[in-house]
Amino acid sequence: MRHTNTSGLVAAAVFAGACGVALAGPRVAIVAAASNTADEQTNERFTDPRDKLVSTGLFDEVVIISTTRFGGGHTPTLEELLAFDAVITWTNDSHDDSVGVGNALADYVDAGGGVVVSVFTNTSTNVDRQLLGRWADEGYGLIPTASNYANASAPLAMGDVLIDGHPVLTGVETFRSFAAIVPGFGPWGAFRPNTIDVNPGAHKLALWADGKTLIVLGDTTTPGGHRVVELGMHPVSSAVNATGYWDETTDGARMMANALLWAAFGAADWTMDGVVNFDDVIGFLGAFGGGSPAADLDFSGAPDFTDVVLFLQAFGKATAG
Repeated sequence: MRHTNTSGLVAAAVFAGACGVALAGPRVAIVAAASNTADEQTNERFTDPRDKLVSTGLFDEVVIISTTRFGGGHTPTLEELLAFDAVITWTNDSHDDSVGVGNALADYVDAGGGVVVSVFTNTSTNVDRQLLGRWADEGYGLIPTASNYANASAPLAMGDVLIDGHPVLTGVETFRSFAAIVPGFGPWGAFRPNTIDVNPGAHKLALWADGKTLIVLGDTTTPGGHRVVELGMHPVSSAVNATGYWDETTDGARMMANALLWAAFGAADWTMDGVVNFDDVIGFLGAFGGGSPAADLDFSGAPDFTDVVLFLQAFGKATAG
């Protein structure tokens, strides 16, 4: 068994925590082509995920930005996106400009922003519903695009967790999506990626009960990594469609919120409470001292000194004045 003297690391972390500035709750945005609506601010396929995220109490603000060609839809600029700590994106209709949206989100990640990608953006075979441009060309995605989506014939729940104790699963005790046999159509619901593959540099965190991908983490902590998380679920809940969308009585809202916090702050918000402060230092060091696989931030196979350095770098960046 490897033993590591962590007394100096604890002192460094305590110093970092004492000097750190607790952040106000983050601001996040929904950047989506969720419906071909004339008013995304009242359409339930936009407002339901917004309201679910707001209900977690983890965000100061959740803003809707439609990327369709309808109503107030447009391609956001980098300046517009930089007002937010992270964004979540998905499609159930076409972007007005899938190249433009892909370029804008890639630029945003390069500038330090975090992006959560969800179904159907990461499953659609329709190029107008994908993220193209630099996003596709330069490999920002985690789940191979255009695998199409899988359906189910009965409700489907979350299955195996592949990294025990990971912060992104904080408060996620149950998750399932409704599904059924629809007359004249067949299996419909529990939408998820048809492929089980992920791109190089991506790491699966949790699966559906049938083994399909549910949560994938990008290289959000190591220098030069893309602050991206992907979800193999559709963000709209059963409040909108109780036949095939995720069950709003389960923890889908917390799952989406945690993904946004991880994309925004990486390991720095270890407690997943929307605030980066000394509690996160204590939390990470506890996981590290206990040998938790969640503390293996660089996915080297086991927590080591490099992971402490990575945590402190993320913490310092998040708390910089």
